[in-house]
Amino acid sequence: MTDPTVIAVDWSGAKRPNRRSGIWLSALRHDRPIESRALETREEAIDYLLESEVPFIAGFDFSFGLPEWFAIEHGCATIDEVWALAARDGEHWLAPTAPFWKQKCDVPFEQRFRRCEEQYPRAKSVFQLVGNGQVGSGSVRGMPLLTRLRSAGIAIWPFDPPGDRTVFEIYPSALRKIRVEEETFENEHERDALSSARVMWDERETVAALSAATDPTTRLEGDIWFPTASP
Repeated sequence: MTDPTVIAVDWSGAKRPNRRSGIWLSALRHDRPIESRALETREEAIDYLLESEVPFIAGFDFSFGLPEWFAIEHGCATIDEVWALAARDGEHWLAPTAPFWKQKCDVPFEQRFRRCEEQYPRAKSVFQLVGNGQVGSGSVRGMPLLTRLRSAGIAIWPFDPPGDRTVFEIYPSALRKIRVEEETFENEHERDALSSARVMWDERETVAALSAATDPTTRLEGDIWFPTASP
């Protein structure tokens, strides 16, 4: 079986991203970097995947879904409906509109996180739009782009079983603890992308062994890929 190209993208929630706003793509083939560079736009990352040779696996550093209660409250029964909702209302949420917040969080603790985030004590709620490590704006602006990938036949795990082109959500802060790199990086964005890509390379065979989620919560909220993810 041909080894996949491994791609990791450190994401940005900037309204008008540029090379300084934190989008960094790193790609490995046979555990050697073939790309490691800043991108101008989020769409450039999507286009890179659409033009990449098969097979590949790719990880994106943003939340692929929202807490189940929020999705249901807004009439969503599938992840495609969640992504369509984010495309339609996302910029309104980022104004912000509750439960999204910039100054004061009024969301009860038990409603702030997706189930998959509960095992990560330092995870940020998708509703949080301010502070170091916040993923809210990047997630809201990233979800609609997943529709382009899925429409092109790319598998989005855990909603789809892995295929010869597979994309999933990663948490670089957790992956960095698995394979510590001693080299010097241009910035923290390259560090997160390249370190994540190397862990993904090491675990490429376990990715192929994954299956699509069957429980309703995961199918609506998504999951974070980690080497110990359930097959």
